[in-house]
Amino acid sequence: MKIKPYKYYKEYYNETDHSGGYNILYTDTKHVYILSYTRRNVPFYKYNHKVKLVTIKAWQEYINHYFYKIEEISKEDVFLELL
Repeated sequence: MKIKPYKYYKEYYNETDHSGGYNILYTDTKHVYILSYTRRNVPFYKYNHKVKLVTIKAWQEYINHYFYKIEEISKEDVFLELL
């Protein structure tokens, strides 16, 4: 999957990771930010501000290497998740 700027994504963890959760991420022109996350046995956590993770280029290489499941989600879906 090609990562695009100004989009929201849901990043699921590998089955072998045993964490059973996902991150909700946002991209701008250069960076990827985490907005919230959840893990198995951990309640949903939302940040009160965007937390910078990495550049889009580095994240693209990372998900291509580790085969994380990524899906683009709409702004409305993000709103519902963060309620």
